[in-house]
Amino acid sequence: MQAVPAPKLVIKRQDGQFRELEWESETITIGRDGANDIVIDHPLASRRHARLERTEEGFAVRDLESTNGTFVNQEPIAGLCPLHNQDQIIIADTVIVFQDPEATIKGVLPPELLRNVREELRVDSRTKEVYIKGQILTPSLTVKEFQLLELLYERRGQVISKDEIARQVWDYEVFDYNAIDALVYRLRQRIEPDPGNPRYLVTQRGFGYKLITTPDQVASLPG
Repeated sequence: MQAVPAPKLVIKRQDGQFRELEWESETITIGRDGANDIVIDHPLASRRHARLERTEEGFAVRDLESTNGTFVNQEPIAGLCPLHNQDQIIIADTVIVFQDPEATIKGVLPPELLRNVREELRVDSRTKEVYIKGQILTPSLTVKEFQLLELLYERRGQVISKDEIARQVWDYEVFDYNAIDALVYRLRQRIEPDPGNPRYLVTQRGFGYKLITTPDQVASLPG
């Protein structure tokens, strides 16, 4: 029988430090003290801040009565909190993303996360990261490229006019549309497998642009 792969913890800090850790033990301790399994050297972290635990139901994080609290998906927790795939544990300046390799097999993802799994293209406004088919886009987009993609992603499936793009991305009421077309061109060069035949960022001629994050599902709909 094939061994079940261990969950993965993706640890990100505001200073840009990044590492991955496989969760193989029963518990993982987190805190400022050097004896912890994950050390967070930050004044807002308690010496013994939180503990990751395996439970009968799966995986969870427990706040150890820390001074400044433990957050899961930006919500404060008290005591033990179950973890689901892609949950974000926030302690001081550190974000720990929980990745469960069995999640898509079990099919138990919350609706919002399940939608994200189905999306070929996903934008994380908090981390300013873009994912295409599960892979992070590198190098990062420029500020204007990200602002345009973020605007389209927030209203994915809807047509956004050039006038609105000018207002949202440049803060202008009147703008040279050629600059918008040029920005769209550069963005397509970064996110499209075939920029000449856009799969995600499509033009609605005479109206504006639309972002499609699940192109295969759209194509399969009866029309």
